Amino acid sequence: MPIAAALIGLSLVSRATMVPLASLEMVLITGFFLVGAVMRILAIYQLGEIGFKFDIAFRKEQKLKTNQLYGYMRHPTYTAMMLVILAYAITTNNWLIGSLGMLVAWFGFQFRISYEEKALEDQFGEEYLFYRTETGMWFPKFGKGTRSNVN
Repeated sequence: MPIAAALIGLSLVSRATMVPLASLEMVLITGFFLVGAVMRILAIYQLGEIGFKFDIAFRKEQKLKTNQLYGYMRHPTYTAMMLVILAYAITTNNWLIGSLGMLVAWFGFQFRISYEEKALEDQFGEEYLFYRTETGMWFPKFGKGTRSNVN
């Protein structure tokens, strides 16, 4: 719910202000939106129909995904959505409102992640705990080596 509220709120503010966007703002908005949208689609595609779902549940044949985008970060779909929300935040032309929208969305994702990570730990145990220590949550961890599992 916080994510939807952030997107709707940012959209309403940007529509209400009617401030023309500068060229740099248009480039940033377009870039963040496209990178976020493509990254989210790619991350969902990489999980496949067995792995991706809106509820936190696991199928019997499901394995822990630790390669491709998931080899760099544990939650690339959420990172991707935050890039899209950043694009929306820029359209408000207001640092305070944009930051507030980003914070609300981040809170919503963190809330979901806390339940998701507990479920992943329960399902995959030590394998997930190792993956979690080696892989960044939102962004890649640099300097620890890269994961090379092919699941």
